[in-house]
Amino acid sequence: MKNKRVIRVVAIALVVLLAGGVVVGALVSALAEESTGVGNLPRDRYELSMEYMADEQALHVTQRLVFVNPSEKPLNAVVFYAAGNMFRRESALMYDNDDLEAVFFAGYAPAGIDLRSVHFNGERADYGFQGEGEMYLRVDCDLPAGETGAFEFDYYLLLMTCGAFQGVGDTDVRLSAFYFAPGPYDAQYGEFDMKRPLAHSRWLDTASADFDVALTLPEGYIPAGTGEISEDGDVWRVRAEGVRELALSFGKRWRVYERETASGVKVRLLANVRGSADRALDLTVDAVERCEAWFGGFPVNRLDIVQSDYPLGALSFPGAIWLSSDLLSGKNAEELACRLRFGVAQQYFGLSAWVEPSADAWLSDSVCEYVSCLLQEAAEGRDAFLRTINRDWVPALQQTVPGGLRVTSDAALFDGRTYDLVVKQRGAVVFHELREAMGLEGLLAGLRNFYELGQTKDTLTEMDLVACMDAADGGSWEAFLTDWVFNVGDYADQYIDWFE
Repeated sequence: MKNKRVIRVVAIALVVLLAGGVVVGALVSALAEESTGVGNLPRDRYELSMEYMADEQALHVTQRLVFVNPSEKPLNAVVFYAAGNMFRRESALMYDNDDLEAVFFAGYAPAGIDLRSVHFNGERADYGFQGEGEMYLRVDCDLPAGETGAFEFDYYLLLMTCGAFQGVGDTDVRLSAFYFAPGPYDAQYGEFDMKRPLAHSRWLDTASADFDVALTLPEGYIPAGTGEISEDGDVWRVRAEGVRELALSFGKRWRVYERETASGVKVRLLANVRGSADRALDLTVDAVERCEAWFGGFPVNRLDIVQSDYPLGALSFPGAIWLSSDLLSGKNAEELACRLRFGVAQQYFGLSAWVEPSADAWLSDSVCEYVSCLLQEAAEGRDAFLRTINRDWVPALQQTVPGGLRVTSDAALFDGRTYDLVVKQRGAVVFHELREAMGLEGLLAGLRNFYELGQTKDTLTEMDLVACMDAADGGSWEAFLTDWVFNVGDYADQYIDWFE
């Protein structure tokens, strides 16, 4: 016990020192923005004209991006994500061996980006693909600090028959990370900090932007996803403002089921399975209304729940939750409820109140895992809540995790199974212990503070979470959170008969 106390004290001291560095860094950054005006830049603007060619299994895209130089120095190049090129080579795929057969159920066949031309401010630009699998695109430019420049791309996105984040299946065509998006610029090192794609967590890191999309689809297809979607003759228009990522899918075998919450949020289910349509809509409406009572108005006006041939589970984007056909068939009612509640929580924490998706993944996924269980508790009672956490969390607590990975470790260091075990399940235990210490109302008030801060701050950090919890009840929660974040693994040494 003495050694454990020493470890915990050292951990707390390190976090306090690191927190000081974060605070100092934030102050320096704020002063720099105030002196240069860079902190008040307008959002990037995307214009996309897209046509899906079903016979070729390809999407023709012309993209115009009005990009704002976020640095205090001129840029001679911008680096963009080109995640579609992951499918060019089997060696570049981000999926574990155990998942390859499930994702590529029709076998592997090369796909990727066929880039025809790149322009900057109306002139042809030099460019080149970079990184393993050519998943990033560098485009030369001459862009002064704080100024805007227009990048134009003409390309074909060749899609595989697969269950990946881009692809074609029996029920849908799914598109995420499909357009050229600039990565975050690291002023300290003078370079773009590009994240590698992950299978088990969100990873795309780019600035908030506005989107205007014209999508031409073959007859009978229905689109779903991020933003306001309307039909304009033979073209579908998609508009979204202030979002970090645009995700779309479309299918021709869907039925559309609709509900509306008491506050007017529209919930749509697009699926071709009948078994659980009513249950899925009821669960989602209930989760939205409870979250609105806890955290404030829902971040989007419409939420689409979309049946997708994505075999590894749910993916959430602004205004959209992708679910597998198996889940929507009603074969696993508990899992469906969990995924829907988690997806609703993500609309608040991680998609609206933004955290760095890889380095600080726990600030989204640990929170959302716990909120999803709170939603179950509110809907089904305390006994159901305790049964769930004893079934799911206790086994995670009792396992030894190799490599010293903690709840706060970068998501890129995990495989999918270990990420769920450590970040989602053990991370949820951290918030459960916080709830037991400060009370449910205090925890919910702290999370509401965290969400509201995310509406005014570009990127939330761990110290923001601490400050929001402190403000909820006037306490000081940094040492408590630090202790549990660093040492929740100590439960592996203890016998747990029933966890409450």
